[in-house]
Amino acid sequence: MEKLKPEKAVEMLRNRGVDISVEQAAQMLELLRKFANIVVSQHLESQKQNVLRKAI
Repeated sequence: MEKLKPEKAVEMLRNRGVDISVEQAAQMLELLRKFANIVVSQHLESQKQNVLRKAI
């Protein structure tokens, strides 16, 4: 899957009345990617723990 580029994020937000710079969009996307990685990691760890509990 291709990453959303800051320029595209700026365009999408501008269409919704939000005006940010490309630099701000890049920072926002980096933060959102970090959050997404944390959420996925926590979910996978939770699933792993559930599988281990059921195996006992």
